[in-house]
Amino acid sequence: MRNSFYLKMAADSIRKNGKMYFPFIISCISTIMMTYIIQALSTNPGLSEIPGGENLKTILSMGYFVLILFSTIFLFYMNSFLMKNRKREFGVYNILGMDKKHIMKMLAYETFYIFVFSMIVGLVAGTILNKVCVLLIRQMMGADVALGFEFSPEAVVWTLSFFIIIFLLILLGNIYQIRFANPIDLLKSGNVGEKEPKTKWFLSILGVLLTGWGYYIGLTLQSPISGMPFAFLAAILIIAGTYLLFTTGSIAVLKILKNNKNYYYQTSHFIPVSGMLYRMKKMRWV
Repeated sequence: MRNSFYLKMAADSIRKNGKMYFPFIISCISTIMMTYIIQALSTNPGLSEIPGGENLKTILSMGYFVLILFSTIFLFYMNSFLMKNRKREFGVYNILGMDKKHIMKMLAYETFYIFVFSMIVGLVAGTILNKVCVLLIRQMMGADVALGFEFSPEAVVWTLSFFIIIFLLILLGNIYQIRFANPIDLLKSGNVGEKEPKTKWFLSILGVLLTGWGYYIGLTLQSPISGMPFAFLAAILIIAGTYLLFTTGSIAVLKILKNNKNYYYQTSHFIPVSGMLYRMKKMRWV
């Protein structure tokens, strides 16, 4: 009886917070669909029969690991945004007498609902689009186009296993935040502004070095097919370096500009207060 109550409460919570959950669910479906397609294509035995098929399967296998990395970072980022906007709701539940263990139980059912729905829709869409991708690849390579339904149980197992781990880690992270948070802090979490980030010089310099190293390998590579491991290494280095540059390098550049008084203290770099108030009033913010 209690389980049915929490199941209903979790479903109502997802429906009421649909505007916040919708982007996260779409992201989950998209990543599940793409993961299935890449894995299904990389293990498709029919591609080995066409010229260049083995090289294509090798590229797809390497791309699969890159996609996993992106999916993990992207889904955790989307979940952190979602949790930040829902902490106030959890704080209200806690103050009204709902124990944290009950909140965590409701959160577990919400995660279960999203996982099952996203997995079903993602795998169905992936199965349909996978056939389209196979037909396009065979047509571009001049091979015979075979019609019919294609389904890869191996790709389903890999995709299911990977996203079970991802959703479990997301759930454990959310439970940890709720378990050790003060109810008052949960209520105020929506009004807490972002703190000024610290400059991480080591990571910023590392980002520049990794990006430069990756582009150097890519530009000096003679044959992408024969040097496939080096091409894959270049892709990983560029992805890691670009991520570090965006997360830490941009902060370092802004801090340098801020410390440059001649550049920072210019009227063109500030919004006039009167103009800002006029725009806010026009938009009915004040």
